[in-house]
Formats: sequence, C-alpha cells, structure tokens
Amino acid sequence: MKKGILLLLCAVTLTATAQKEVDAIRKRYGEMQQMISLMGEGPDWQDRAIDADSPGGWPPEYFQVKVVQNLPATGYHEENVKMFFEEVRTSEEEIYPPLRLAFASSKYNFAAREFYEEYLYDEQGKLIFIYAMSPDIVDDKMCELRFYLKGKLVIKTIVKTRRHDEEQFQEEYSGEMVPDEYTEWLDQYIISSQNIQKMFDAVNAGKHL
Repeated sequence: MKKGILLLLCAVTLTATAQKEVDAIRKRYGEMQQMISLMGEGPDWQDRAIDADSPGGWPPEYFQVKVVQNLPATGYHEENVKMFFEEVRTSEEEIYPPLRLAFASSKYNFAAREFYEEYLYDEQGKLIFIYAMSPDIVDDKMCELRFYLKGKLVIKTIVKTRRHDEEQFQEEYSGEMVPDEYTEWLDQYIISSQNIQKMFDAVNAGKHL
C-alpha cells in the first residue's frame, strides 16, 4: 500500500513539474509573439507603430531566407524561413553584441500542399517548442502538432486534426508521450530545427554590419 502511495505521489510531482515547464514555455512563446507583432518594417519602422503603449514600435530584427525552385514531380516550390534573434549582451559597451536564434518560422509547399512550422528556443539557445501545421497525405487530414521539450525529451504533446471538409480542429491526443504515428514527424522537425540553426549561424557569420 505504502509503495503504491509513494509511486502515486512521485507521478503527481513529475506531472506538476512538467506542467510548470510547459507554462514557462508558453510564457516565452507569448512574449516572442508579442515582440514580433510589434515589429515595424523597413528604415521608417518607427513611423509604423501598431501599439499605443509602444510609440516607436519594435525595431525589425530578423534574418529571412527565401528559396524558390521548380522540383521534379511537384513543380513550383517556395520556402520562406524567418529567423528572429536576441542579443547576447555581456556589457553595455558592446555596440554589436553576439546574436542568438530565439524563434524561427518556416512556410513551404509541395505541389498544392502547404506546410507551416515554428521553432522556439530558450535563453541558452536550446530548442524547447515545436509547432507544425501539416497535411497527412495517408489519412487525408490536416494535423496541428505541438511538442514541448526539455533537453532531448518531450514533456508534452498535443495533436489536433481536422478533415478537409471541417472548419474546426478536434483534439486527438494530449499527454506526455508522442503517439507512434507522429514519432517520425517529430524526428523530421528536430532535423529541420537543426538545419535552421545552421542556416542562422551561416547568415549571422556572413552578414555585413
């Protein structure tokens, strides 16, 4: 009996800890989205404020890479990657402090199928969240996926799906595991996040100040 109670208490503690980490990830995601929504565009970004509490708006700070190709079998292909960064400032005297990838989005298509992904990184540059909107070709449905990570472990997965004749997504799964049918998807997203990190590093190293 005591062993069963102890195991239950451990499970509750682990669940509560995971939930706190998920809440922290959601908080950072919200802050990042708020920052992006306030960003102006172009050299006159200060004249395009959209928030009354931020008269000058937020300066546009991101790298953008666009790839256009005509691929065999699928035809026109366009991929648009935006990489938003943070300054890694060690002193106020630094004019051009090092940059760290904080958030990235990738929108692309294969034939008529469109894909969209987001990658969120913590203040140490580690991947902590993946959001993906992707068509499931086999089951002919649209999938909305969320993976919350701590290190290399997934601490929460949310899967929502809808048929093409439906308007609203329905929750299919929410829990600490990754459903078997989505493990390969997750592996591919991890690879994509690593590729985006490499892209960011290359652009960052080659930019002209």
